[in-house]
Amino acid sequence: MLEAVLLVFSAGVLTRIADMAADDGLKLSRYTGYATGALYGFLIAYAITHYPLLAELGIAVIAAVLITSKIDHPVHAAGLATAIIFFTVYGIGPLSVPLLAFFMISGALDELGNNLSDSGRIHGLISRFFKYRLTMELAAFSVSCLTGNWMVFLAMVSYDAGFTYAFPASFRTKLIRLSRQR
Repeated sequence: MLEAVLLVFSAGVLTRIADMAADDGLKLSRYTGYATGALYGFLIAYAITHYPLLAELGIAVIAAVLITSKIDHPVHAAGLATAIIFFTVYGIGPLSVPLLAFFMISGALDELGNNLSDSGRIHGLISRFFKYRLTMELAAFSVSCLTGNWMVFLAMVSYDAGFTYAFPASFRTKLIRLSRQR
């Protein structure tokens, strides 16, 4: 279980680095950017294929970012391509369609709500809820409560901790500024 938590935390950190390169102007060499994307794609695919309890959650997150057009930069395309290649080689175990649908709807709501929050079209508490993408955490918590499988919730929180908290905003700004000075 600790291995899975560390895997998804690391994937979250690498996804944040890829996001900073894609969206915030972090200067990485093309190869470093592609390697970052490929590595987070590999880690996510590995977690999905080696920890069947995480399969629906992981596949739903991938589907949600595809449906909402979040794969908008070559570093993210590298992550997606790596995951697809990994799934092609190693396969994916049987999935619960209702659980997958529940997580896909939750993931899509997270992405769409986050877009509305970022654009200023929603305000207040609901805006903050979507800014931090809490729909998936709530969905994972609900599933964990109902099934007793706390690995789902731990994995979701671990990924988000890596993505959100590994690089606080002030540090991200300094890192981006430093990368531009090279």
